[in-house]
Parts: sequence; C-alpha cells; structure tokens
Amino acid sequence: MTRLVVNGCSYMDSYARGHGHEDLAQQLGLGLGQSLALPGSCNNRIIRTTLKDSYQAQEKTLYILGLTFLRRTELAVAPTNDPFEGRWISFQERANPHHRYADHWTLNNTQDFLDIKLRAELFGLEDLLENLMYQLLSLAGDLVRRGHQILIFRNPWEDYYNILDSEKFKNLQNCVNIVDALQWEAIPWQVAQGIEFHANDAHLPQGLRHPAPGQHGPLNTFLVEYINQHALHLPILS
Repeated sequence: MTRLVVNGCSYMDSYARGHGHEDLAQQLGLGLGQSLALPGSCNNRIIRTTLKDSYQAQEKTLYILGLTFLRRTELAVAPTNDPFEGRWISFQERANPHHRYADHWTLNNTQDFLDIKLRAELFGLEDLLENLMYQLLSLAGDLVRRGHQILIFRNPWEDYYNILDSEKFKNLQNCVNIVDALQWEAIPWQVAQGIEFHANDAHLPQGLRHPAPGQHGPLNTFLVEYINQHALHLPILS
C-alpha cells in the first residue's frame, strides 16, 4: 500500500479538514492521505465513489470509509455533470432548499420523492440494512481482489443497532474489513474519549455531533491499532 483515501459524509469531511487523513497516512507510512468525503453524502455515494476511485487509481490504496445514516438516498438531478460525481445529489429526510437542480426538477419534486420513499420504507429497516450489508461485502471483496484494502466503520448512532445480532447479518461478523460488524459507533465512542465537538452542533444529541477539525487523535489511534492488528495496510499475498 502506498496511498490512503478516506470517504464519507460531513463527519469524514470534518476529519479531513483537520488533516486527520494525513496524520493517519503518516502513522501508517502510506504517504500523503487524500479525501473523497463530501458533506451530506449517502452510503450509495460513498460506495460508488470509492469504487470509481479504485478503478482509476494507479497505486494500491487503503480506503477508510465512515458510513452515514442508512435512510439517506440520492438522485441524479444536479444542474451540471461533475466529471467525478456525475449529477448525483444526496438527501436526508427533508429536501435542502439550498440545492440547485436540473431544469426538469424542483424542490417540491424532491420532497414528494422523499415523502414517498419514507412511507414505502416504513417497515423496511431490515431490508435496507441487508442491502447495505451485501453492498459492503461486495465492495470489500472487489477491492481486495484487485490488490487494494479497505476499512469500514459506522460514524453516527443509528436505530438499527438492536437488529445487528440477527442471523440475517451474520456475514458482517465474518468480515475483518468491517469494524465490529457495524456495531461500533465512532461518534458516540469519541464522545466517551472527551474530544471537542463543533460549536454549531450543541443542539444535536451527542451521538450525532461532528468532531471539531483537528480532534482526530483518539480515532486515529483506534484505526492504527485495528489496521495493524489485521494487517490491512500490507500488500495482499496471493
């Protein structure tokens, strides 16, 4: 491995703005770290752009993914076609009034779509999580097969924590690339370490607040120990 790339939503973007990825790359002897993290990202976007980067990469890369909220989604309705991102825009439960859209799409269209999606998924939590599980397993398997490596963990608190012990999700427990079968929550864990959080997040529950840029020390210590334990920064042996 000669390259490190992090990806995720605003949690990982804040981490990268504080140079956490560069510090992690230095500790692992991987050269300069890079970031694909984008605020507001859904997990689909995180997975897709990680794969896209890996197929374009000239160097064997260790990818560090901080997963976001399960129910986030995306639509290809941006007004311009970004060379790397395409036309995708990620959404939470409510439409962002600051987003700009292609001519055929409106803010109301977005909210109508999100309302229908939430209603359709009212009893679909296990199905959404199962879909994410197979996406992650496929992602990890493909990257490792091509000589890359990956470490995946969950950032915020999520309401699916109480179903992860189900037999349906046992495959998560057999993948060292996924920290603690998604049971481990990086944000609540960092709360327990006593780090400082972004001042604008005081209104949020502690398990959802963004670590302030530069507060990556405890997380990087955890990541380095995990990566070394499972040799995720070493070349894949045939």
